[in-house]
Amino acid sequence: MEDDTIIVESPEEVGADIYRRVIIDVLSDLALGRVLMKARAFVDVTEPVFIFLGLRKKGIPSVKIRDFADLEIGGYGKSEVLIFLNKEAYIPQLLNKLWERYGRGNISQEERTTIVVETPDYMTEVDLLGDMVIDEKVQEINDRIVDAMLRIIPEGFRVRYHQLTDEYILFVASEDPIKQEWKDRAVSMRDQMLHEVGLNA
Repeated sequence: MEDDTIIVESPEEVGADIYRRVIIDVLSDLALGRVLMKARAFVDVTEPVFIFLGLRKKGIPSVKIRDFADLEIGGYGKSEVLIFLNKEAYIPQLLNKLWERYGRGNISQEERTTIVVETPDYMTEVDLLGDMVIDEKVQEINDRIVDAMLRIIPEGFRVRYHQLTDEYILFVASEDPIKQEWKDRAVSMRDQMLHEVGLNA
């Protein structure tokens, strides 16, 4: 997800920059850049209110191992492929796929971000592995989105209102009961973003 697709508004410019960086980091850590095409947030700690809106991409492209990892063959005399993970979000799906193809006994994970695949055909398997698709179910993606929101929302903002649809994610959070004007602002942000990308609210 490109940095310029994430906009954060706040009465405090410094606060906006900090939250923008937090949002970029969290979406990257949870590999959600492929899921969201645009994100906008509004934060005002004096109100206090936090609004997050993200537009989802249509027909999420399949995720391949090379999208989140670097691959290389093992050292001299070793029949293995090394997978160096850049993101940890896919580890469970990846291990299941590898166990299915190579058997549990041929897969080892010495470090959290390094997986070793033992295979006699390591020269050809290194390319095949790069293109291996790690399927994602909608529920898994939604779970990651909720996880991201819990990390992004300011601490103490435990009162929440949200909408999670196939087109967008909308979260409003506060320390206080959610006001109608905040919901209205969120809906207005949603409608504007949908209009910008040619979708109708």
